[in-house]
Amino acid sequence: MTGVYNTCQYLLYVFSDAMLYPDMIALILLFGWALALVGSMIREFTARYRNLKAMEEICFKASELTQIGQTDKAAAKLCSYEPETTVSRVLRELGEAVRAGEFQLKSEKILQDAEISMDKALEPIRLGIRVGPMLGLMGTLIPLGPALLGLAQGNIKQLSDSLVIAFTTTVVGIMIGGICYGATTIRTRWYRQDLSDLEYAVDILRSKGHEKT
Repeated sequence: MTGVYNTCQYLLYVFSDAMLYPDMIALILLFGWALALVGSMIREFTARYRNLKAMEEICFKASELTQIGQTDKAAAKLCSYEPETTVSRVLRELGEAVRAGEFQLKSEKILQDAEISMDKALEPIRLGIRVGPMLGLMGTLIPLGPALLGLAQGNIKQLSDSLVIAFTTTVVGIMIGGICYGATTIRTRWYRQDLSDLEYAVDILRSKGHEKT
């Protein structure tokens, strides 16, 4: 039994120790991605433009044009909303549905697809909230084995090197999780606002008949 125990203990130690370098590499890559995420958040913030009044005017005008059968002009009006944002892209899709006389049929589907697309954009960031600290915890626990072994053997250098790795991986993992959490919170609020505006736009367009007769 002692031999089996020692063998299992040795194998677990080997497997655990072999995960240290992949864990550190993954943390470095994930931290670089988190920094790039901060840059993309800043760029998206500066590019965001919300003009509810302009969107209302465009949708009311498109509704009037559709009512008198000028669906091409109504679609062009919906496509005129600027700048290039999620709202403007969805309005163009709604405009194409108006042009095809399929607004009532496709409007709900277009909104649902927009919501799914927003959720898809948030999925990697939500994973980062969990994966970053998880890798940091692995990077903390794995070196503790060599650290304790170095302590038992009086090898202070091995002990200090292992503890440095353990502490730094913890800090990096927590930083990744914090960045991703902040990005998820902010982007969720942005996307909810966009969806609210789009639902309002669809309500305006639905206020009068839109199907071709």
